[in-house]
Amino acid sequence: MKEKITNTAEFRRWVRMQVVSKEISMAELARQMEIPQARISDAIHGRSTGNKFIIPIIRKLDGDDENFKEFLKAI
Repeated sequence: MKEKITNTAEFRRWVRMQVVSKEISMAELARQMEIPQARISDAIHGRSTGNKFIIPIIRKLDGDDENFKEFLKAI
């Protein structure tokens, strides 16, 4: 992925595209990360309760931290 993620809407779209490409559900992503599915939802919808899960989600979905720098500064 070469596209830079700069806001919550782009992050949410990226997460959805990644789970589809990996052929897993959000529930399966949460199970693999051993966290409640609600935390995934919180993270992709910009709720503060999900902020600490954003970087682990990016890494679990094989994202490049460099592409998220601007977005991560904003949260």
